[in-house]
Amino acid sequence: MMKKVFALVVVSALCLAMFAACDTATAPAPAGPAAVAGDVDLTDFVIDPSLIPQAKLDTTLYLAVSIRGVDNPYLATIYEGMMMFSEYLDGIGQKHETQLLDSGGSNDREVNNMRQFAARAGGNAIAYSDPNENAIAEALAEAMAESGGFIGTAWNKPADVGPMDYTPNWVIHTSPDNVKSGYEISVALFEFMGDSGKVFVVEGMLGNTAASDRYKGFEMALAEYPGIEVVGHDTGNWATAEALNLVETWLNMHPDVGGIWCANDNMATGALQALDRAGLRGTVGVVGIDANTDIVEAVRDGYAVATVSSNGWLQGGYTLAICYAAWTGLIDVASLSPDYREFATPALLITIDNAADYLANPPVFDFSRPFDAKDR
Repeated sequence: MMKKVFALVVVSALCLAMFAACDTATAPAPAGPAAVAGDVDLTDFVIDPSLIPQAKLDTTLYLAVSIRGVDNPYLATIYEGMMMFSEYLDGIGQKHETQLLDSGGSNDREVNNMRQFAARAGGNAIAYSDPNENAIAEALAEAMAESGGFIGTAWNKPADVGPMDYTPNWVIHTSPDNVKSGYEISVALFEFMGDSGKVFVVEGMLGNTAASDRYKGFEMALAEYPGIEVVGHDTGNWATAEALNLVETWLNMHPDVGGIWCANDNMATGALQALDRAGLRGTVGVVGIDANTDIVEAVRDGYAVATVSSNGWLQGGYTLAICYAAWTGLIDVASLSPDYREFATPALLITIDNAADYLANPPVFDFSRPFDAKDR
């Protein structure tokens, strides 16, 4: 594994080069590449194609998203976000190629995919990664740093490691506020249940930051609703089939359950399938997270209570846009303040009140304003 000191050497070299090549980083408006620094308000930062060197535009840039496949509807939106950003690059004349790095849920495969992708690009690479587990986030950053490309991660990483440790190559780490999302769907479920009754809990993958934080939100809400009793609790590993089996088993013991809390919508789909087989669809509340189309439709139609849109299009597209600004030199990663290296992205609670509107109005993004991805 590459030593972190390598990243520090890279930072020093880049800083010397940028000092010689551009105006001061504190100017209110960028005068050329690498002109944006941490004391500039990045809320209104715009990628200005006229400031991108023609040599960069003529260089083939390799884009990738590293995820557990596209069968999961939420993960598919991350891939779609990359393709949306790809269209933006077409519009400004940037040569590029896109690639899906499908880990299939394997830590080793995800790291190897990233290492091979980065090496092939020879520094002309930007990537979004949803690390399969916390433990591999640093290895993914190292794989990119070894070749000089730029990566943004989301959701999962150890608490004691982050982008500041691999400047400039690990540009950002983002995630919606999973504790908040877990809390909000819990409150919606408990209120649907009349503040009392039995509930099943289907957690996500153990060792996964998002799963852990969403469950923390559930525990916070549970403490506020003493009338709620947890009578079934296990991990469904984000999988529809596993959640289906768990809920069917629990229903045999607790047919009078009032609600089912699921850490994502794939598992909420399994819960709804189990309820349908038991003739209980629409009578037992179900919640999840990710805003998969089938669950949003179920919320709209009264068969589920709530979900949360984590906005995978935004996460994939804007992460790549920020990494692109770093690759072109429009932002100086080493000078960015910590709150622009790790930050929350917007999320939306979806209930019967706004589900139809959400389905009818797909999101629109302006990738020239990449820090619109930062929750305000």
